[in-house]
Parts: sequence; structure tokens; C-alpha cells
Amino acid sequence: KDAFSKSKAGGWRYDIVGLGMKINMADVNAAIGLAQIREYPELLKERKRVFNTYSKAFADCDWAILPPSEDGEKESSYHIYALRIKDFTEEQRDRMIDEIAKSEVAVNVHFIPMPMLSFFSSLGYDIKNYPQAYENFKGEISLPIYP
Repeated sequence: KDAFSKSKAGGWRYDIVGLGMKINMADVNAAIGLAQIREYPELLKERKRVFNTYSKAFADCDWAILPPSEDGEKESSYHIYALRIKDFTEEQRDRMIDEIAKSEVAVNVHFIPMPMLSFFSSLGYDIKNYPQAYENFKGEISLPIYP
């Protein structure tokens, strides 16, 4: 899936169907990245502001499991806001994503457990053997952080 398809509302699902190779970026992409890295401190500040706004909005919600951001030794890059909803089923989460998409807001699920991807499932991995991974997955919705 290309980057533009993934960022559209409802375009969060992905799969791994076979063993592949890691491909490095082209030189032109590296040059663009080097030019953009100068903007990183300001982008990080803005992403952190959005992240903290979400955290304040959900702080008093007993159904919300907020993502960690800082622990004294390290700090998040604030590239996603992976909100988890207590006692949600996968089906409830998917319906919520569909409803949010109707408002043209692209939310996502960033952490699909490996045993749920076709390639790993075909190797015999079973999500039943990874209950914590499934528990985290079924109630997770990644909210958009811009820029």
C-alpha cells in the first residue's frame, strides 16, 4: 500500500503475505529527509502539543488507557497517539473507526500483532498464544497527530 492510501480514512489495515526484503530509500528521498531534519525540533514541539492535548482530554476517562510519552530516561517522538479503550472488542473498535471515518478523520490501528498477519499465521503462529498482544490490539485506535 502506498503512503497516500494508508493516510486516507479507513485505510489502516495492512498485511504481510510473504517473506521479503528491506529496501533502502533512494538518494533523492534521503536528500529530502536531510533537508527536513532541520525542521524536526519545531515539528516535535507541535506533535508534543497535540499529544498532550489528547492526554488532557482523556485524562479523566476511566475507559481510556493513555500511551506513555516520557519516563525520565526517554521521550516519545510523538508520531502517533495510540489510545487504548478498556473492555473494547475488535468489532467495537472497527465500528468506531468506521464512524470516525465518516467525519473524514483518518484514525488508524498501528500495532497489528504478527500472528494475525498472513505470513506469520501461515508459519503456525496463533494469536491465542499471545493474549496480551491481542488485548492491546483489540482496543487500540491511533489518533492523528499533525504535522
